[in-house]
Amino acid sequence: MIILTLCMAVLSCYGQIKYRRAIDDPLGQQRSFVYDIFGEFVIRGPKIHQPSLRKILNTGVKKITGINNSAQAWQSILHKDDVIGIKFCPEGGRHLATNTEVCAVLLRILYSLDFKPEQIMVIGLEKMPEEAQGTMPWKYGWQSEPVYLGSEKEYLATWLSQVTAIIHIPSAMDDNITGIRGAIADMAYSAVKHPGKYYLSHGDPFVAEIYQLPEIRGKIRLTIVNNLRSLFYGGPDVKQQFVSENGTLLFSNDPVSLDRITVELLSRQRKENDLPADTPVFLEAQHLITAEALDLGYQDLNMIEYRWLNHDKDE
Repeated sequence: MIILTLCMAVLSCYGQIKYRRAIDDPLGQQRSFVYDIFGEFVIRGPKIHQPSLRKILNTGVKKITGINNSAQAWQSILHKDDVIGIKFCPEGGRHLATNTEVCAVLLRILYSLDFKPEQIMVIGLEKMPEEAQGTMPWKYGWQSEPVYLGSEKEYLATWLSQVTAIIHIPSAMDDNITGIRGAIADMAYSAVKHPGKYYLSHGDPFVAEIYQLPEIRGKIRLTIVNNLRSLFYGGPDVKQQFVSENGTLLFSNDPVSLDRITVELLSRQRKENDLPADTPVFLEAQHLITAEALDLGYQDLNMIEYRWLNHDKDE
C-alpha cells in the first residue's frame, strides 16, 4: 500500500474506521478516506483493459465499505429492488473517451448481482455500450413540481424522480466556472433546469445548496471520480495537450473530500505541465468550503486521508 501526501502530512488513523454512505453525517469528527485505485494496464492510449477496470471498481467498493467480498460490498450499497441511475458527466466525455468502458464494466458487475437492465438508467452518456441494451431510457425533461433554493423556484430533472439510488461518476476535470467539474458541481448543474442562474460567484454557494436537496443528496449511494484520464486546464472544453493519462478511479464515502483531492491532483498536473502564461497553478473551488459548512463532507485536508493503491489481484 502506498500512502501519498498532497499538500499535507498524511496522518495515521487509529481505531475502527466508521464507514458511511456518501451523504450521511460526514462531519462526525472522523477523517474521510479517499482511495485512488490504480491499474497498471488499465489504459494505454485509446485502449481500455476492461478486466483491469473491473478489478479497480471492485477494489474501490471493498475499500469504502470495509467488506472484503466484492459481491457483498456492492450489495451493502445497492438493494435488490432499487432502480439505479448511473450518472456520468456529459461535459468532455467524448474527448476523454473512457466513460463508455466504465459504464460497460459497471453494468456487467450489476448484472452479475442479479440486477436487471430494466432496473437501471444511464444518464449523461453520449455513447452507450452494448451492455446498456434494455436499460430504462433516459429522457430529457423536468419535473412539474418545483423545488425552492432560498426564494428561487427551480425544477429538477425528471430522471431524479424515476430512480431510487444513484451511482455518480463525475470526471476529474478543470472547469472555468467552479474550478473543477467534480462530484458537487457536476451533479448540481445536471440536476436543474436553469443551471446558468447559478454560474455567478463561481457557483458558490449555489452548487452546494442544490446538491444538498433531499431529492439529490438522499439518493446518492456511491460516487466514483473517473480519473483514467483527467483534464487539468481549459475545461470544460477538452484539448488533448491538457489531458493526463492516470489510470485510476477515486472512491470515497465523502463527495467533498473526493473533490478536494481532485483539486490537489489537477493542481499537481498543472504544475508539471506547460500552461499558458500567467495561469495560476493551483485550482480554486470555493464552493467546497460552503459544501463543508452544509455538512456535505470535508474539504479540510487535515481531515482527509488519501491512499493510492494498486487494485487487488483477485476480485
